[in-house]
Amino acid sequence: MTAGDLLGQAKAMADKEKKYAKELQDLADQVSHPVLKALIAGIASDSEKHSMFYEAITVLLSSRHPLMSQENLDLIRDAVRRHIEVEAEMVKLTKKWAEETDDPRLKLILMAIHDDEVKHHSLLVSIERHIARAVTLTEQDLWDMIWKDSLWHGAPGG
Repeated sequence: MTAGDLLGQAKAMADKEKKYAKELQDLADQVSHPVLKALIAGIASDSEKHSMFYEAITVLLSSRHPLMSQENLDLIRDAVRRHIEVEAEMVKLTKKWAEETDDPRLKLILMAIHDDEVKHHSLLVSIERHIARAVTLTEQDLWDMIWKDSLWHGAPGG
């Protein structure tokens, strides 16, 4: 699949997910059962999130992106690390509660939360390890490119 093909399909999927999210949220608004309402609304929320992901793909494929500053990276890294710890706690807690309950309704919703927490934890770890580092250019990197890594060590044309 070419980037152009993916770009067109990502735009279409963003629209489709938005529409699907609205339909599900409308359904959730009509449901009175608290567990079903929460589950359907949660799926609607996930579809809205997927729409944002597809929109991010379209931006990624169709435009340039600013590099992050070291300060911005540090802010993100610190926040992501804190959230990794919180997600790890929530993974353990929801699994424990789901294993301890005999009520299938509670087990269903707790396992849905648990599955999301596992995904969130994994995604945050991946962000910490890969994405934030891949798009960062520190001031030291810039100076290294100009002086250390350049054939002319900063002088015009050698």
